[in-house]
Amino acid sequence: MTRTDLFKIGYWLSGSIAIAILFLKTFDGFFEAWLIALFLLTAAIFVKYSYEMIRHLRGFRKWLRLILIALVSLYWSYIAIAIAYWYLLELKGGVIEELMINPIFIWMIIGFLVLLEFQIFRKTNKKVNETISIYSNRKKIVLQVDSIAYIESRSDFTIAVLLDGETYKNNTTISDWSKKLDHFIRIHRAFLVNPESMVIKGNEILVNSTWNLPMSRKYKAEVINKFQNKNQLINHS
Repeated sequence: MTRTDLFKIGYWLSGSIAIAILFLKTFDGFFEAWLIALFLLTAAIFVKYSYEMIRHLRGFRKWLRLILIALVSLYWSYIAIAIAYWYLLELKGGVIEELMINPIFIWMIIGFLVLLEFQIFRKTNKKVNETISIYSNRKKIVLQVDSIAYIESRSDFTIAVLLDGETYKNNTTISDWSKKLDHFIRIHRAFLVNPESMVIKGNEILVNSTWNLPMSRKYKAEVINKFQNKNQLINHS
């Protein structure tokens, strides 16, 4: 665990204390308020990591998922409120009105914590933001490296597939792509994948929750070894 990871843990714990202070008037003690704050904190962390997964999407798909994330976070927050009402407050009359706060206020709390965390750790949170130039259909195209989902090789040309589904046919070989995108992972002689958007699913690689790509025996051990300590390994058999 790095020093940055420890600072982030400290940040979120401090955030839970700040939320608990908001509920102090409702509860008899700080500990009860802090327990509810921890539930709300998980909603904020859920929003943070869920948004990171969809931040490259565009248009209707992105808005639909943002709405879903907002609804799930609100649902989880009200579960925390229900637990407080039923178990911590022992169904005391008149208290539920204080707890059932405006959903906009809940989203404001969550949004504030997520945005503040981003600002504080902006340098360490910043992902690869480099660009790469290719020629596609006789036009020079400049791509954001972190917007590329994977590269596919097809005989004498390759296809760059972006996270939003756009594709660019070009004459750059997959070996040259591998040199330019040295942090990408070769999973097959025909596929080079962005590690930030992949999970291992058995003998396949799931990219951006959209594409299932084959993983060859030649590269399988290396890929699994690289991600064995991360959450990018699912349903492995």
